[in-house]
Parts: sequence; structure tokens; C-alpha cells
Amino acid sequence: MEKILSEATRVARLAGKRIKELRENSGYKEYLKNGHELVTTADLISEDIIKTELSKAFPEHKFISEESDTENSFMIKEPTWIIDPIDGTVGYANDHYQVAISIAFAVNNEVEVGVVHNPFLNETFYAVKGKGAFLNNHSIKFKPVKELKQCVIGTGFPHNKDNVDYIIKTLKSILPKIRDIRRIGSPALDICWVACGRLQGFYEEKLFPWDVAAAKLIATEADAIVGHYGLESNTELSSCLNGYKVIVSSPDVFQELKTILTSVK
Repeated sequence: MEKILSEATRVARLAGKRIKELRENSGYKEYLKNGHELVTTADLISEDIIKTELSKAFPEHKFISEESDTENSFMIKEPTWIIDPIDGTVGYANDHYQVAISIAFAVNNEVEVGVVHNPFLNETFYAVKGKGAFLNNHSIKFKPVKELKQCVIGTGFPHNKDNVDYIIKTLKSILPKIRDIRRIGSPALDICWVACGRLQGFYEEKLFPWDVAAAKLIATEADAIVGHYGLESNTELSSCLNGYKVIVSSPDVFQELKTILTSVK
């Protein structure tokens, strides 16, 4: 796994450097996918860099990517890379700094390596299963808290706003019981921020494997609690790849946060 990690980190930084250059030089274009989801040509360039470079090192490996594999069943048996070439595209297109490249390596439906790289702040979160979690070569752990009212909680909103009433009801249930809420626009970074203590919890209703695969492993290896406040009845997806009703938090507030979230209908 050391070679897997080394290549994933190298490639994430390479793609990160390129998307940073593209933004600094206004070298990308924007368009909508599915009528409501922003995509840029920088997403596609980043994806191409990641796939090309990893294929050189591991020619037999497969890929699942946000920009080209949306119909995949996500049942992973063979060695597979799960990538989000730009996590936080809306932020990227608006000159925000909370933008990430997410690369995970999985086999037999289990994520073994995860890398989440923010090129604008030069921060690289990473983990190998069973080996701990790190940020720029420094070990990270969750921030211990005893009560939800001590917590800053992260969340995100879907591109499609059809379910806005549920989103608002959830916020109304959560806000009075916490210290504050943050919405930075990159679920991979949200989860990594729980892993390093910048947030004490995170929840979001519907994400995809490329949003969570790398970050969930990082949070787990940082001893945060990773789970769900609901599950789709028709899925066989393993938890480490499942983005439905995700909850990640400091251990002592997990159940309290989950109870609030599950009470919202």
C-alpha cells in the first residue's frame, strides 16, 4: 500500500497544481450537467491527469470518477480508483479556497487508501487502512467534545433544490443545539476537517462514493465515528463507499447528533 499511497499523493498534487494554474489564468470554461450541476473544463483536465498518471503506474486498475462513471453500480471487486477531480466545483469557479482533489483506492468493496488534497492551501490529508490519519505528514485526531452544544457542525446542500423543505427542517432542528454551523462546499474537506478537529461533526443527505471514499477512511483512521442516519433499503453498497445520509463526528456526540437527524421527517 505504500506505493499506492505514494502515487495517489503525487498525482493529487500534480492535478492540484494544474487546476490552480487554470484558475489563476482564467483557463477554464463553465457549463451545467443535468441542468443544475456546475462542471468546468478544469474538472475534466484534472480527471485526465489523474487517470493517465495512475494508469502508467497501475495499468490493470479500474476507475470510478464523478465526471465519467455516474451509472456505475459501485460494487468493487477488482483494484479500483475512486476519484473526484474537483470536489467543490462551485467554490472553485468562485475563487474560494476550500477545494479538493479526492483519490481513494479500493478492492473487494473496501477502501484501503485515501488522499484528499487542497491545492490552494497546500494541505494533503491521507490515510492507509490501519495506519492512522495524517495532514502534511503530521498525525491527526478528532477534537474531543462532550456535548453537542460545544460543536461546530458542517453540512452541505444538493445541487438540485427540490428537497429544500427537508433541508430547512433539518437545519432548524440542528442549529439551536450546536455552537455553530459551517458550509464550505466540499464534503471531502468537511469530513477531513472532522478528522483533524476543525469541525466536530458533519452530515449530508446524499453524496456519492467519490465524495466520501477517501475522506471516510481518513476520518475513521483519525478515530472519528463514521456512519449513517438512514440507509437506502435497496443498496448493497458497503458503508465506506456509501454517501447516503452520512454522519461523521467526534465520538461522544455521535449518538446525540444522529438522534436529532433521524427525528426529522
